[in-house]
Amino acid sequence: MTTIDYGPDVNLEDLLNQLMRQAALLLIAMSGLLIMQSLRLEPIPFTAMGMLALPLGVGGGVWVLAKVHPSLARHLLVWGLTATLLIALGVFSEPWLPFLGLILTFIGSVLLWGSGFVVAGLTAALATWLTYNGVRTYPLSGLLVTLGLASTLAWMVLRALYTALAWAWTMQQRADHLLELARDRQGELASALKSLDIANSILRRTQRELIVARRQAEQARLMKEQFAANVSHELRTPLNLILGFSEIMCLSSEAYEDMEWSPTLRRDIYRIYQSSRHLLEMINDILELSRFEMVGFTLKKEPTQLKTLIEEAAETVDDLFRGRPIQLEVKVTPNLPMLEIDRTRIRQVLLNLLNNAARFTERGTVRLEATSADGEVVVSVSDTGPGIPVDELPHLFQEFYQVDRSLSRKRGGTGLGLAISKAFVESHDGRIWVESEEGVGSTFTFTLPIPSEHIPFSRLQEGRPLELSSPKTPPTILVVDPDPAVATFIDRHLEEYDVVRTDSADRLTEQVMLHHPNAVVYNTLPGRQSDCDAATSVPVPIIECSLPSQARVANGLAVRACLIKPIRADQLLREIDRIGDVHDVLVVDDDLGFCQLVERMLEANDRALDIRRAYSGADALLALRSRRPDVLLLDLIMPDQDGFWVLEEMRREMELTEVPVILVTATSLAEDALAQCEGQIVIRRPGGLRPVEVLRYLQAIVGVLEPHYDERWESSEALLIREM
Repeated sequence: MTTIDYGPDVNLEDLLNQLMRQAALLLIAMSGLLIMQSLRLEPIPFTAMGMLALPLGVGGGVWVLAKVHPSLARHLLVWGLTATLLIALGVFSEPWLPFLGLILTFIGSVLLWGSGFVVAGLTAALATWLTYNGVRTYPLSGLLVTLGLASTLAWMVLRALYTALAWAWTMQQRADHLLELARDRQGELASALKSLDIANSILRRTQRELIVARRQAEQARLMKEQFAANVSHELRTPLNLILGFSEIMCLSSEAYEDMEWSPTLRRDIYRIYQSSRHLLEMINDILELSRFEMVGFTLKKEPTQLKTLIEEAAETVDDLFRGRPIQLEVKVTPNLPMLEIDRTRIRQVLLNLLNNAARFTERGTVRLEATSADGEVVVSVSDTGPGIPVDELPHLFQEFYQVDRSLSRKRGGTGLGLAISKAFVESHDGRIWVESEEGVGSTFTFTLPIPSEHIPFSRLQEGRPLELSSPKTPPTILVVDPDPAVATFIDRHLEEYDVVRTDSADRLTEQVMLHHPNAVVYNTLPGRQSDCDAATSVPVPIIECSLPSQARVANGLAVRACLIKPIRADQLLREIDRIGDVHDVLVVDDDLGFCQLVERMLEANDRALDIRRAYSGADALLALRSRRPDVLLLDLIMPDQDGFWVLEEMRREMELTEVPVILVTATSLAEDALAQCEGQIVIRRPGGLRPVEVLRYLQAIVGVLEPHYDERWESSEALLIREM
């Protein structure tokens, strides 16, 4: 029999089983009732009671089998009742008994498809045989016609019923499918509308940036990059010792036990400490903008009342105006809106502007004002100084630029304060500019956007002419790297391209289909093969190269933290506290002074720690094997076996893999990692490269490559000349 499924909870089989159980229960009740009535008769009709026991047994068997084998139970019900009827025809002579086959015909047609004809046929055959043999006198003509009509009618009715049920189920399935499809389309429509809103917002912003755009000439970076690399390592290492020891002498003099400190000595040490801190701040300013790795910085934005921040900055610089014929005025409009800003960065902008005003103003007034207008908070610092020449204004926010560039200038500074301020303000989607008149004074103004009220605007310096941008869409480059700084770095140096970043190569195919880039830049560690399986399936060139990626290298080294020299005691103690229960500390650095500084920092803070030292990678490994420390302070750059070698050896020994490691280095982690092996660049393209493409690549690459002839090559060259 055909099964029609009406869903996960209800189907035709369940309905038939319920009907079968109800019929069995009715059969048991009626048979039991008739048997009880028969017991009251005199004499007791044992033959009739025996016949009643048959349907009672059939009903009980069906009730039991219905739970474990429903199909067998239906067969038992139909054929058990049919057999009971046939036996009754042979035992009893009542003329109405064959007509019970009509009921069984309908029951059989419902429970077992086609069994109604069999039940009717068996009943008619037995009744005919009994009548022709003279055993019974049944009305055969009426009986046969009735059974035939009943079986045929039952088949027709049930067939129509099953067809209607099947049609209803099909329509229900189709309706459910259409409903689900409608819900999916509704969700896609909602997503499309949201994407359209975002696209419209981006379009409005882009249209404004297309109307007013700025040109920024990129000057040569090679000298600044080389300078940054040297400063990072050569200046930070000795400065770390000067600042560290002077800090301990000033703030924790008890570490030197019973030594007597005269007031003059304390004052001189304090001056050393203050000067070293000033030197560190200046180095940090230089590195902030001059190192080629520092193409971006992170912002920790939080809700801030700008009035409080302005008052704190004014209080900080109050000493610069004390005792001088200069008055500092602060005017803040009441009820300024709450801003989402990085407090440290904006505080530094305020301090830079106020310091400049104090330095260049001999007498008069320095005024700090803040107000709101057109979805922005406008902050200005004006002074009554000598003013700035008009031809100097366009260059004022450039790095290392000084209005007075003579070596005998009265006012110090590195020429980085305004450049750093510009970077901080623009990172908040704000603007900064200057207005000045010689002999009258200068006014430096910057804006900060009010959340939900401000539309980002192109950042233009004062006096820069407006010009229309080209409507041509720039080509796209897709960068694969988890570190956003890599994409920012590429975007900064390839201004003619639109750089798009994706975290992982798993979405490479999807991103290529979405953005249609001219090429894919896949950043890998030097000396390693890429794991970009999707590279063979995309129709664009794949360029594998090695660029500094702090996130990728730090994750690959699997260290707890990385501290950049010069380190402070609170930094070191904070990282040690994060590790937990620390008693044994191993310090590894080729600089004896740095090891002594770390030991003195820990002793000065009353830490009951066992501090050991190692001055090379080999000594560090011996110390690790002799006694496993609770934390390892490791310098990366050392002669012979460096910190990378120590990390590699630790990974090979099960006992050392779980030792927490804190890296201490004078340069960035990514810079140290890339310095260990040669850089690489690999170009792949599905289908290979045509000869003309190879020649174009050669032309572009050879134009930027420079040979490096070292001393070994020069000595070999000299030997060859002598032999000739």
